[in-house]
Amino acid sequence: MLNKIPDDELGKVAGGVKGKSGSKDGPWMEVANLKSGWLALRSKPAYDYNNEIGKLYNGDDVQIVGNSSGDYSWVWAPKLNKSGYVNSSFLKKKSIKY
Repeated sequence: MLNKIPDDELGKVAGGVKGKSGSKDGPWMEVANLKSGWLALRSKPAYDYNNEIGKLYNGDDVQIVGNSSGDYSWVWAPKLNKSGYVNSSFLKKKSIKY
């Protein structure tokens, strides 16, 4: 069973990213279709090795917590105990509910 976003973590990011508000009830997704390597969790919705704050792999769960920005979605990654942005192209809906 996946853990929900801790209140203190959501408090750090909710409303703190260009006025976007976070949600603990967003849909659960999983990382999918990576041919090799990892999906970077980023501090900003842009590709730059300097903003990489974590690595996610095929099958890892994330929860959508905020609005998208271009090709990126704002997510909570319980495996990393962090929130950040990921490239939405590598996310698919979970087939089970939490």
